[in-house]
Amino acid sequence: MTENELQPQQKNLWLKGVSAYQLKNYDYAINLIVSVLKQSPEFIDGRKLLRRAEVEKFKGQKKGLFSGGLSMFKGGANSKKEPWDGIAELEDTVLQKDPYSLNANQALYDYAVRAGQHDLAAFALETIREGHPDNTKNMHRLAEHYLIHDQPEKAGDIYRNIIRVDGSDMDAIKGEKDAAAKTSMMRQGWQEEGGFRKAMKSGDEAQQMENMARQGMTEEQMENLLAQFAEEYAKDQTNINVVKKIADIYDRMEKPEQALEWYDYAVKLSPGDVSLQSRAELMRNKVAELQIQITEAEIEASPESPDIEEKRAHIHQIKIERLATVLAESKLKVERHPTDKQYRFELASVLIQMEQYREAIPELQQAKSNPHIRNKALLLLGTCFARLGMNDLAINAYSDAVKELTVFNKEKKELLYELGLVYEKVSRKEDYLNCMKEIYNNDYGYRDVAKRVESSYQ
Repeated sequence: MTENELQPQQKNLWLKGVSAYQLKNYDYAINLIVSVLKQSPEFIDGRKLLRRAEVEKFKGQKKGLFSGGLSMFKGGANSKKEPWDGIAELEDTVLQKDPYSLNANQALYDYAVRAGQHDLAAFALETIREGHPDNTKNMHRLAEHYLIHDQPEKAGDIYRNIIRVDGSDMDAIKGEKDAAAKTSMMRQGWQEEGGFRKAMKSGDEAQQMENMARQGMTEEQMENLLAQFAEEYAKDQTNINVVKKIADIYDRMEKPEQALEWYDYAVKLSPGDVSLQSRAELMRNKVAELQIQITEAEIEASPESPDIEEKRAHIHQIKIERLATVLAESKLKVERHPTDKQYRFELASVLIQMEQYREAIPELQQAKSNPHIRNKALLLLGTCFARLGMNDLAINAYSDAVKELTVFNKEKKELLYELGLVYEKVSRKEDYLNCMKEIYNNDYGYRDVAKRVESSYQ
């Protein structure tokens, strides 16, 4: 349901709720929007603004107000309640008190699926993702939801976020590949009835693709497929499907350098294929990472080698080249999608890695208007100010982010730690220790916090 589909009375309440939210009168906004949702429960934009108002209302509350759980609430997949009744009860009993509650949002997801409300189901998992950014299990569920409902581009974004959190998550790495493939197929119309088979020149080619999709192929099977593709390539060196299949086989054979050559050629044949460009860039990073690993192993094995500085310079050069490529790609994304705050955040992250802090600041100032990445943007903004010696601005950025986090998670610990370091730098010892003690009380083993706190008593 959209705003235009609301009844006049409901629309009037909704507009008042929006106005109350903008004026930061969150209690009034919540009451008004809840009234609208009771009459129009399918109004997804209303539910999203309700959640924002709930989060804003409770941010900065003292530790202990947020349970992160459902307490005695029973609902979700195993509940006999009608979905909308269960959702209404969730909103009243849990979500208004703890909008990021893991269990409550999981129950909301289950109810939404039962009600056939797939956007609401995704919203429930996105809320968990916002409140628990390191919960990769939830992100996997969200990505699978997007794939099931033919939104592979969104699924690909989620898988890439999982990889950022856990680079060794093989399911996410495979999922990102599958999502990219499905995106490409949808763009080429292969999902239309008979479209995939029509796109193939013959049943034999379809069989080849099915063979490639099989897991656990032996080295010999992959070599045989590669030989078949080589024959096809010899007949037509501009056949993009054959070129992509050769690249994929080399990737499966753990030969990234050869795979990169074929992916680059495929991009030349089909320069507008975004998913193909992504695969080529991923492979380029694999090759660079492999070169770095080899060189680092050589340094570790022979630390007294006369060419040790040359090898370190080689590693540094590879990293700079990788960042330059990523930077160009990030700038291009921002140019194509100037209003997308996520792309601006990614661009700023690359600029910071390249120590271009001044250039990163305006990107982060725009990125922080996206509530899903606001705190991460403030963290990086504080980092930029700190690196440039603007300590008062760094304190403001870190403090704003800390106040807005309602759960004590990894993100909050990092913010408090960085804020504490800036306080220490400007000789505000009491504020510095308060930051470290707050972390100490929740996570004794975080970085060197225990040493910092305990030494202050000596």
